[in-house]
Amino acid sequence: MREATETSAPSGDVEADRRRFIAEILDLNREIMREIHRGIPHEWLETEVTMPQFKTLMVLYGMDQATMGDLAESLGTGVSTVTGIVDRLVEHGLVQRVEDPRDRRVVVGRPTEAGVALVDRLLGAAREQMSRILERLGSDELRRVAESTRLVHRSATVVGSSAANPALGSRSD
Repeated sequence: MREATETSAPSGDVEADRRRFIAEILDLNREIMREIHRGIPHEWLETEVTMPQFKTLMVLYGMDQATMGDLAESLGTGVSTVTGIVDRLVEHGLVQRVEDPRDRRVVVGRPTEAGVALVDRLLGAAREQMSRILERLGSDELRRVAESTRLVHRSATVVGSSAANPALGSRSD
């Protein structure tokens, strides 16, 4: 539900404000990510995987498992390219190929414990840096950040669910 000030303003002004806020939030988020990653380059540079391999591993980490076709679609590349990337991830022990339990003719990629541990380690380094940033805030500021983060999380959950079910993707004002 929208605030009273939003409902009394002409709809064009409200939408313009929404676009400005979204742009500001995205710009600030980009700057926050830069600050986070500025403090953790050694963790990311010490990995033995290429960027395409890392992207593939991240998609598998998020999906838990995927067919080569699903991976190719998610990454915006061809199945033969993804198959080669997955081959190298299998050689590194970061991904395993298994039969799809729903259709034994289909092979899916799934991160191994080592693959999950690598992603967790890299995300953990970013989490530690974010923790150092948040520790500089006072209690009231942290409360406001937590409230805002819950709102963004709720929206992200809806957007993630709507990717699987487009009927869920409407706005909650």
